[in-house]
Amino acid sequence: MSQRLRSITFQTTESSRSMQRPLPSYSDCGDCTYTCEHCSALFWFGERVLHAAHVRHPRYNQCCKSGAIRLTFPLQPPPVIRQLFGDPQFLENIRAYNNMFSMTSFGANVDDTINDGRGPYIFKISGQVSHWIGSLCPPPNEKPRFLQMYIYDTENEISNRLRFFNNSDQHSLSHTVVATLSQTLNAHNKYVRLFKNASEICSTEEGSCYSIHLYNNVPDTRYGAPSPDTLGGIVCGDDFNASGYDIIIHSKGGIPQRVSKLHPSYMPLQYPLLFPLGEED
Repeated sequence: MSQRLRSITFQTTESSRSMQRPLPSYSDCGDCTYTCEHCSALFWFGERVLHAAHVRHPRYNQCCKSGAIRLTFPLQPPPVIRQLFGDPQFLENIRAYNNMFSMTSFGANVDDTINDGRGPYIFKISGQVSHWIGSLCPPPNEKPRFLQMYIYDTENEISNRLRFFNNSDQHSLSHTVVATLSQTLNAHNKYVRLFKNASEICSTEEGSCYSIHLYNNVPDTRYGAPSPDTLGGIVCGDDFNASGYDIIIHSKGGIPQRVSKLHPSYMPLQYPLLFPLGEED
């Protein structure tokens, strides 16, 4: 009994000693109220450049390297798009809405062997994701797909976009939303405007053979939305010069070509609802 009491007393003594150890000191760095004179990024005073450490006007270079780097602010989407992103029904079906307006096809080796019905669906990709783009006009006796729906059989555009979904999916999709998205993209998306201009050429006999040349090097669009003439050009015949990463979309024929991930059009062509103005990622 006495041995047990001595053990308890020893443990209590060790615990009291550990509680008496000094706590680490607290260092107050102040408030993060200092700003970079070039980009107005917030910093603490201790993050200043030491060789230019002036108390009243400290300098910082961890943000924009003293004005050498300028990051562009994202362009605001059209008000209609902003309003739709607050609609729960639209967000629930946003994947379907984006797919029906996508200008390129999604290419990947999808592995469905993991979905054996015993758990939630898993989207597993083996290998690399790719985007493919075809011709502007569909082959004879075939329905338009992807970017072809922007310029071919536009009188039935809404029904053409909805026909790729079964009846149950179409029931959850709104025809009004589809029409609104079509009108908004036609008015604001620079790729759609370029394709619309191509459709006008397609309606004339002299423009029966033409191509759209999407440039790889797009001029700086920092001070406003880019115009279609800075995106690419419409070329009649085969008279054009293209670099290795440029995209040449022919009016008819030709096999689908793979869009390079280095091209500035890689993301806007596939996700028009995330880039409604056609701005580069």
